[in-house]
Amino acid sequence: MKRTNAANITPPPAKRSMAPKLDLDPITAALAEQERQRTLVFIGLPESNAARPSERVQEDREATTKILDHLEVEAEPIAVFRLGRYDPQRTTPRPLKVVMPTPTHQHVALGGWKHEPARLRSQQNMARLFIRPALTKEQLKKEYEERVRKRHQILAPVAPTVQLPQTNAPNPANEVEPEQKKASENT
Repeated sequence: MKRTNAANITPPPAKRSMAPKLDLDPITAALAEQERQRTLVFIGLPESNAARPSERVQEDREATTKILDHLEVEAEPIAVFRLGRYDPQRTTPRPLKVVMPTPTHQHVALGGWKHEPARLRSQQNMARLFIRPALTKEQLKKEYEERVRKRHQILAPVAPTVQLPQTNAPNPANEVEPEQKKASENT
């Protein structure tokens, strides 16, 4: 008689759920939160045009070290990587994710960025740099909606406070009522 391990048996297709998998494991969620709390995202940092991936990664590490030196962070990042797939025809640089050793190092970097972004942006190739903490999907969605709302407020036309006369339409102040017109014709 052949024994089977119940953990290795895949349920038949009719029994499988078609719903997307949700990660409800509290340990995994806690680890993801810990990782997020020590991660920075550099947006707008120019991307290398090197042909070899290892050269592009090395240039990203060097640029990250230069930025962290300016922000006076005394730690080496654990990981530095670009988000998304490399495309040489892409016109905007991919975001760069930087994982720090502790949340304290993330806070030091963000504090340095908050107080002196102009000093860092004045460096060569960093004029469009923006640094933010890693965010959850919900936080990203909320931040996006806030940017859209602010953009619409800025671009919304402001109602004029003074009514300007229209050139094509007749001016109501110059028009005479029909009754007044008849009275002036009779005299």
